[in-house]
Order: sequence, then C-alpha cells, then structure tokens
Amino acid sequence: MDIQEQAGDPVARPTRWVALALVLLTILAALLRWWALDQLPLGLYRDEAFNGLDALQVLAGHRPIFFIANNGREPLFVYLAAGAVGLLGRSPGALRAVSALAGTLTIPALYWLGRELFGWRVGLWAAALATTSVWLLSLSRIALRAGLLPLLAALALAAAWRGQRLRSLPWMLAAGALLGLSFYSYLAARFAPLALLLAGAWCLLDRRRQVWWRGWAALGALALLVAAPLALYLWEQGELLGRAGQVSILNPAISGGDPLGALARNVGRALRMFAYGGDFIPRHNAPWRPVFTPVVAVAFYVGVALAAWRARRDLAPRLALAWLPTMLLPTILAEGAPHFLRAVGALPMVMLFPALALDALATRMAGRRRAALAGVALLIVASGAFFDVRDYRRHLASEAVYYQFEGGATQLAVEINAHLGAGWQGSGLKVAAMEPRPGRGVWLAARLWEQWPSVRFLVELPERVTRLEQGAPPPSTAPDDLLVILWPFDDHASVLAGLPPERAWELSEGAWERGDLEPEARLLYVRLRGVAAGDLSMATGPVWEDGIALVGAEMAPAEDGRSLDLTLYWRADIPPSGEYSAFRHVLCAGARVGQGDGPPGAGIWPTNAWRAGDVLVDRREIALDQAWDAAQCQVQVGLYRWQDLARVTVRDAGGLPLVDDAITLTSSGLPVPDDGAE
Repeated sequence: MDIQEQAGDPVARPTRWVALALVLLTILAALLRWWALDQLPLGLYRDEAFNGLDALQVLAGHRPIFFIANNGREPLFVYLAAGAVGLLGRSPGALRAVSALAGTLTIPALYWLGRELFGWRVGLWAAALATTSVWLLSLSRIALRAGLLPLLAALALAAAWRGQRLRSLPWMLAAGALLGLSFYSYLAARFAPLALLLAGAWCLLDRRRQVWWRGWAALGALALLVAAPLALYLWEQGELLGRAGQVSILNPAISGGDPLGALARNVGRALRMFAYGGDFIPRHNAPWRPVFTPVVAVAFYVGVALAAWRARRDLAPRLALAWLPTMLLPTILAEGAPHFLRAVGALPMVMLFPALALDALATRMAGRRRAALAGVALLIVASGAFFDVRDYRRHLASEAVYYQFEGGATQLAVEINAHLGAGWQGSGLKVAAMEPRPGRGVWLAARLWEQWPSVRFLVELPERVTRLEQGAPPPSTAPDDLLVILWPFDDHASVLAGLPPERAWELSEGAWERGDLEPEARLLYVRLRGVAAGDLSMATGPVWEDGIALVGAEMAPAEDGRSLDLTLYWRADIPPSGEYSAFRHVLCAGARVGQGDGPPGAGIWPTNAWRAGDVLVDRREIALDQAWDAAQCQVQVGLYRWQDLARVTVRDAGGLPLVDDAITLTSSGLPVPDDGAE
C-alpha cells in the first residue's frame, strides 16, 4: 500500500461503495444497540439509577458541574440523560438511549479516525470490528458515563490528526474542544494528555520538523480552557483523583502490601485481555471473554507489531502506540484488572490495530491472490462478528446479568407502578401516558426504598408510597386497595398488627436478588395485597379448632393437566393462638399424585398473628405426577402444628370434632367434610 494512502492522504478518497458499506455498518450497529433496549439488560443497575436520579434533579433546576452522589461523577452523561428522561420519561430505556446513540455514532467516528491515521481501508476494517464488539455492545446498552469516552476520544484524535495533516487551526481547535469535553465524560479521560505528551516526546527524538507544534499547542490550550471549570472545582473539593484512591493498587488493602507485584500481575492481565481472560464482571462483558475472538486477537498483536515497524518513519503509528498503553493505565493501576470500563479510553486504538493487520493481509499481493487474501480477511471479520453477537445474546439472557443489573429491584418498581397505574410498566423506551388508578396506595419497607436507587428513579408517584420504618407502626388510615411490600428478614409484627381490618389479604413472594460477591440468591421482598373482604367476611365453611375457617376454594388445572392452581380462602373467626401449617394433597383414584405443604402466610404472616376477621388468600401451584382428571381426582386440605406435625381437628357447626381432620374439595372448589380418615 502507498505510504501516503496509509497516512490518510486526501488524494486517496474512498469510493461510493465504501460509503455505502459504512452506512450499512452503522445501521447494523444501531440495530444491535437499540434492539430490545427497553428490556435488555434486565434490570437497572444502581449506577445507572443514580444517573437517572441526578437527571431528575437537573430537570428540577439543579445544575451542578459535578455530581457528588455515588462516589462522584462527571456531568456530561447526566445532562444528556436529563434530556432523554424529559422526552421519554422515567424508564431504563430513556437512560440507555444516550449510551446506545453514543455507541452507534462511535462506528463512523472510528472509521474517520482510522482513515485519518492509516487510510480509509483501515478505518472501514476498524468500524466493522467495532460494530459487533462485545465490549462496545456492552458499553452501548448500559447507562454509564464511560460509554461517551470512546466516541469523544475517536472524534478528538481524528480531528487532531486532520489538523496536523492539513496544518489547519480550525481542526486543531475542534480537537481541543472535544478533548476538553471528554474530561466531562469519565475519569479515564484524564490520562489522555499524558498519551499526547508521550507521542510528542517520541517525535521530538527524530521527527520534530514533521510535527505542527503550533497547532498542537492551540489544541492543548483550548482543551485546558474547556476542562478548567471542572478541574478547578475538583481541585477545590479535593476530588481530583475521585474514586481512583479507593481502588488503586497503591492502597495496601488492594495490593496486599505488594504494589509492585500487583502492578506486574495487572500488566500481564492487560496485555493478554485481547486474547484471553477479559473482564469478569457481567455488567461490562460476558465474564472472562477476551476482547477479540482468537483469530482477530492474532490480528491485533500483528497489528501492534506492524505499527511499531512503521513508527520508525511515520507519525501516526507513534500516536497509536503511545495512546494504547497510556489509556490502559486506569485498569493497570487499579484492582480487578482487566476492567473494561476503566480501560475504555483505549478502545478506539484497540480497534485500529487488528484493522492494520487485516488491511495488510488484504492488500499484500496483486491480482487473484489479492482477492483471495481479501476474502480471508472478510471471513475473519465475519466469523468474529458471528461469535460476538452469539455470545452477547446468550450473555444478555443469563442469570448473571439479571442479578448484576439488580433485576429484582426493577421488578419491584414495576409492580408498584402497575398497582398505582402510572409510570414504566416493564417495557417501552417511552413511558406511556396513563391515568393513575384512584383509591390505590403502597406501603413499602423503608430499606427497600433507601437501598435501591432504581426503585426511587422508576416509581412515578412517590407521593403515594408510604415508607415503613422498622418497628414503627403503619399509618392509621389506608387506601381502599393497598399493596404492602416488606423486606422478608424484618420483624413484621408491628406492620401486621396495624393492617386495616376487614380486608382479604393475598400474600406472595416477590423477586430475588444476589450481590456482586454473594454465591447464593435471596428473596428481596414479599407482598400483601389487601382489598375489601366482601362476602368472604360472612361466608360459612369448615372450622378447625382455634377458630380458623376455610370459607372458599378454587381449583384450576393447567391445560396439560400436569399441575393444579389451588386458591384457598382462610378466615380467623377468633384470634388463633397456635402457629399452623397447611397440607394440600391431590389424590387421584386414592393415590397421592401431588402435594403442597406450608403455612398459609408463607411464613411471613403466621396464624398466631391473625386477628379476628382477617381473610387470607392462599394461592399454590401444585405439580402433579399424572394428569388431572376431575372424575377421579380430588384435593384434601387440613392444618397441622409444624412443631410436632400433629393435625388440627375440624369441628362441625355445633363445635364438635369430626371424624376426619381433612376437608375434601369437590371439582367446583367447594369444601365439604370428609367422612373418613385419609
């Protein structure tokens, strides 16, 4: 290839077919980034939610230059998110739309950068690789400020090199403005001046006359001017390094007192992450997946070698080679390397190195051999794209993504919104306009509101959500249709004692959650839905000793008959003194084919805490060993003391004990006393 063309000489212009290819790549990038963005990844991670909460503050008139919550964050993403939330409402998709747009625009920006530094062919190869990159896809579908840096860095470097090549002051000033703006995106941008200084120092050794120093000085001056307000604020607040001190390997708690050993290990991990052992955090990457597929990884290292060879006489490879290791420093100098968010500033150059190797392969020979080698290069990119998309789609549907993005808390917010009839209902980029449902309200354990920022961001009507402090009595008045959501591990005695009377309460388990470093998941919340008891408060039915009556039942077999949905309506005629469980046995032709044992209140509302008149709706799905047949199958229900498994006696209307201690339900669901023992 001609050296001038490699350097991005304007004489070597791309054809219209190249422009069409770039358009198609950008469209594909948009499809991959915007597809199901409202629902995938499942959940809304707390860092995303904090951006959303700050965006709400911006919409309310708050205009800081730095957001101090959640370890402090640069403001650019939040202000862009505020615009998106203002247009689309309080939804995960509104926040992620900013990242998806930035990720889509990064594709043509990378093409431009590759074209300016090494020619249009390298730019096109780089754009193709970046379109399906799991690293860039992950950045494009999570509402974090780091996703803005690759776009701003690519644009700044492309404009700077165009200014260097054309000796154009406007282009240099544009690059300076973009570089300064990048400081408002993510902490790693603060390493960019060091990369440029290293590249300049390298050129001073033997190519000083080829560098347009006046233009670079103008670039640096404007970048400093643009970044100065934020830098001065951080300096005054002592936040110039931000979170870096918490995760630095210089911290003995991180390095174990061996910073040099930690540094050596991190350098090794950073060097190999392109081919083996990538980021293990599911929010940033399919865990442990390297940046590239094996063949593309080989192309990356070959590209680095090619750049080093060409750097003997060309300036562009020097910039690329100085930029890559410098922008990897944020992950090398911190715990958890390789960390794809901290290394995000290196991403534009990372995509250029395999593109250099692919371009060299595709243009190495003339004639038919050249066409064959170009086909090999295309096959490498296409196969890498296939595995990228396949692996990322599998990753999006994984359990790890659900828990890492705190899907349980997001589900909680959706349930609150659905009950109140306002806000995001679990799908859609834009929040649909709805009329709030009258007479509905929510009582919510305070810890669930305070500890999960996604709940605070997504709930549309916080004024209808009453926070319940641990141990404090609930409000004395309640809405007609009340949803009570509790943390399973709190003491609920005060809440249960203060529930409004004469309601039918349905208690069920909510979603589950698991912390980043926790091996096991746990229940996040339980819910009680309370509506007017109606006829159930006066209905008659079998009564067990201690005043517990079964006043209704419903049975609904599944279509295939292999399970039975059973709903029982229990009522306390007097406050029970014992703590009981219920057995629910399904018998077909006299043989037991399924059962569902457990307390009617799922352990959250024990029977000895029921008050006179309380009605509990008890729903169970019972798996069956054989298909349900109404002619042969029946359900037997009873109570027992879980401490000694002794069954509780059923009494007749006169209060006398019956022969059997179980109730048989007919196919219509109506309970009748059984004539004999089970």
